[in-house]
Amino acid sequence: MKNTRNKNIQGYAFLSPFLILISLFYIAPSVLTIVMSFTSLDGAFIWEWDGFGNYLKIFKDPNTVIILRNTVVYILVTMVLTIILDLFIAIMTTYFIKEEKWSSFFKSLIMIPMITPSVVYSVLWIWFLDASEAGFINRILISVFKGAEPVNWIARYPFVVIIIAQLVVSLAYGSIIFSSAIKAIPDNQFKAAHVDGASEWEIVKTIIIPNISSHIRFIAMWETLGLMTNYINILLLTNGGPLNRTEVWALSAYHKAFVGQKYGYGAAISVLLILVVFMIMLLFKATGGIGRRRGK
Repeated sequence: MKNTRNKNIQGYAFLSPFLILISLFYIAPSVLTIVMSFTSLDGAFIWEWDGFGNYLKIFKDPNTVIILRNTVVYILVTMVLTIILDLFIAIMTTYFIKEEKWSSFFKSLIMIPMITPSVVYSVLWIWFLDASEAGFINRILISVFKGAEPVNWIARYPFVVIIIAQLVVSLAYGSIIFSSAIKAIPDNQFKAAHVDGASEWEIVKTIIIPNISSHIRFIAMWETLGLMTNYINILLLTNGGPLNRTEVWALSAYHKAFVGQKYGYGAAISVLLILVVFMIMLLFKATGGIGRRRGK
């Protein structure tokens, strides 16, 4: 009994620096944000209790419906396209391309956007889509089609731009996860399918996808939660514009708190975001449990 107690004390002693850091940089700010959401804290830094006033403002704000719609469409479209392209890249570089050298080469290429700093990455997109004749795409357009006028791509297609920009960044992680999962499938399943005369599409549909279904659910959850909380690329590319056409929920919290200096209001938006993220995590956990029971 004494030895067990000593081991527990030693374990807590080793974990204490980590627990302290978690408490200081995650738990304490979360509690502070929740408290702040019930105040009218603004640029004057006067803490006045406001109850549910900030939450009522959110539901009364006419832009809330637009921001909510933008968020749902942005997440669903980007997440679905990401998973489809992740699967395509993983299957092509793992199942069809057998040589590890070429497979690693293609995987290294798609990792470049992910490891590129967000500011550099966004500047490159701004240069590509520059509205003047100096823009990369406009320069190609004018050189191919004589007499063509330069297009302001970001202003004309802002939602498409942010989805494509995020899509390119998101490809590496999911495709690597799927590739590892495909490699873990026993070879005898593929051999048996070939002996039975199954086509390549049938092998993908009946062997690869069912075997990596749990990984697909994980990437779907990962991408959904990441897209809900990450707004850096949207901020740098469109800043939520034009006219709130690309304003999403997380970016709205940033704008209200740090641009409009309505810290209590921004905190209330963040708290609602945290609650939605928590519910989505529970939903994915529940669907994962149902999938495992059906698998049995």
